[in-house]
Amino acid sequence: MKVDVMGPLQRLGKALMGAVAVLPVAAILSGVGYWISSAAGPDNLAAQLLISSGDAVLSNLGWIFAIAIAFGLAKDSNGAAALSGFLAFATFMKLLGPEAVAGYRGIEDPTALTGDEALEWASEGWNAVGGGNVLFGILAGVMAAWVYNRFHGTKLPDFLAFFSGRRLVPILTAVIAMVISGILYFVWPFIYNALFNFGTSIQGLGAAGAGIYGVANRLLIPTGLHHALNSVFWFDVIGINDIGNFQAGQKTIEAAAAATSAADCPGMWANGQCTVDGVVGRYQAGFFPVMMFGLPGAALAMYLRADENKRKVVGSLMAAGALASFFTGVTEPLEFSFMFVAPLLYVVHALLMGLSVFIASAMEWTAGFGFSAGFVDMLLSSQNPLANKWYMLLVMGVGFFALYFVIFYFLIGWLNLKTPGRGEDDAVVDPMEDSAAGDDKTARDAARIIEGLGGKDNIDSLDYCTTRLRVGVKERALVRDALIKRAAVSGVIHPSEKSVQVIVGPAVQFMYDEVSHQLRHGSPALATTGAASAAGAAGVAASVPASAGAASAQSVSGETDVDVRVPFAGDVVELSQVPDASFAQGMVGEGFAVMPDAVDAFDVCAPVDGTITMIFKTRHAFGMKTRDGLDLLIHIGIDTVEFQGEGFTALAKKGDAVRAGTPIIGVDAKALRERGANLITPVVCPTAKQVRAVEVAREGRTELGQVAATVERS
Repeated sequence: MKVDVMGPLQRLGKALMGAVAVLPVAAILSGVGYWISSAAGPDNLAAQLLISSGDAVLSNLGWIFAIAIAFGLAKDSNGAAALSGFLAFATFMKLLGPEAVAGYRGIEDPTALTGDEALEWASEGWNAVGGGNVLFGILAGVMAAWVYNRFHGTKLPDFLAFFSGRRLVPILTAVIAMVISGILYFVWPFIYNALFNFGTSIQGLGAAGAGIYGVANRLLIPTGLHHALNSVFWFDVIGINDIGNFQAGQKTIEAAAAATSAADCPGMWANGQCTVDGVVGRYQAGFFPVMMFGLPGAALAMYLRADENKRKVVGSLMAAGALASFFTGVTEPLEFSFMFVAPLLYVVHALLMGLSVFIASAMEWTAGFGFSAGFVDMLLSSQNPLANKWYMLLVMGVGFFALYFVIFYFLIGWLNLKTPGRGEDDAVVDPMEDSAAGDDKTARDAARIIEGLGGKDNIDSLDYCTTRLRVGVKERALVRDALIKRAAVSGVIHPSEKSVQVIVGPAVQFMYDEVSHQLRHGSPALATTGAASAAGAAGVAASVPASAGAASAQSVSGETDVDVRVPFAGDVVELSQVPDASFAQGMVGEGFAVMPDAVDAFDVCAPVDGTITMIFKTRHAFGMKTRDGLDLLIHIGIDTVEFQGEGFTALAKKGDAVRAGTPIIGVDAKALRERGANLITPVVCPTAKQVRAVEVAREGRTELGQVAATVERS
């Protein structure tokens, strides 16, 4: 069985970005504060307020990471997961903080220790356990998200029913966090020593180590895992904390002056002194020359090497990417324009990034950022007291503009590399191809992306990060990159068999909103309608007869509201309670779900009068059509397609005309539950254009045949 490793890592990378996204706030506040401080003096009240406000973020990154990762990794991004992340981290801090550990060991004041006792205490890393510990934050977030995804649908006995479901998650998280804290008490000293030695080895390489980091950072961009690597060097995971120490400015300088050993030195410890000038910021400074100047030089080279009849189109794409890279440091629109069509150029780019970071570190030219290495962050960091000869990075940038331009221009021509606009390039789209503009253009592009991903029926999950749509698909073979690229995106990558990333650029949120809207409500451009496509989106692997889909597509909406009844006795809940993102987020269609109360067996009955349009080979789902053409999908359980029909018995067949309450599928509930099945059953209207709204009439305990919802026809 093939294990998808990249999928979970991709989700972690996206969740990490949720935490990293708050850093620009800290950078702006701190940067403006230092600017005022340099002009009006360190005692200026406004400067102190701004710097302290920025420090409120930087000193609490552990909390931020715990909450953001738990929220980001939760199946339905629910607030209960975020609360659980907070509780997990709070438990770690309370049970493993330096005061707690000192109490366990009978130490009254760890700061008063001397000699071997002080050295042993420092080597175990308990002083590193605090609100800014990103590693503990990541652990807390991942653990809380796992608990949420595993237990948020758990039902307890009636006398404990109040604590069922999502209310159970924070309680379990706190208990599990206590157990993990007990394990960490013995494991953390070894982890800390290993990580500290790793960081020390990189720091020990000086400028060369910084250069190696720069190369690795770029090479990991295609996978999205550069965020995890960055956390090691930019945050306080192993003691480097390059961003935090740089943004702290004067506090870092004061900490360096008071340092008595390498353990409490925020910079480089050598010959009994702690040096921060020209050191703090070395893992950030070298990015500025490349992002502000180097990549725009590459963009100019690709524009000049494009075929003459395509230069106008390529020029607009390159200019937009170059401006984004220069001003904000967002480089992915440019990088993905050549990353896969000319991978040699991307390797060269990674090596040049390493060279830039190495040179800046070797020359001790330092600057820092809170978001990325663009003009805005350069302007803000220039007022930071730790910025050392930052202006030389601009001089260096001019050289890197020329270096990138010459190397890219030469290699593209010499090796005939297929960069945008050269030869047959389906990634280049004329911005004037569509008469639509603004919102209409976004809608058209979103429809193309959906179609290129294999249609609504092939999309299993949808999310986004800084510049990318992150999509889970059912069948990779249905994805057509060329069609997606006609939406004027920067690139399409496949990190794993069932993961697709569409590189949109800084405006990715608007594209995500539009794609989500079309998946939920439909679009004239979508070719996938009917119950067949909905079943695919829910994760049904069975093939659907073409006639069924055609029937759905040809159905004519009526104006009469339709009462939909429960297919069996149980608890009616909203779709948001279903532990499957496709249903919970409404991607399959609007409707409701029922949790059966039968213990041994039950029949799933028709919820309306109508015709059976399909019964899947695995018998875990069936489709219906009412007399006036409304499509319905009844999906028995979550991921039950994996049982290949075991536990399900067909009691009717395709084409049968049935009345509401007629048994359609028999379910061996006991056998399925023993195999771990969740039998919550969504009843949805998969053809969005047929439905104006679905009004859930009742929630909670409902008997077979009672009306659960009313469908307002469009």
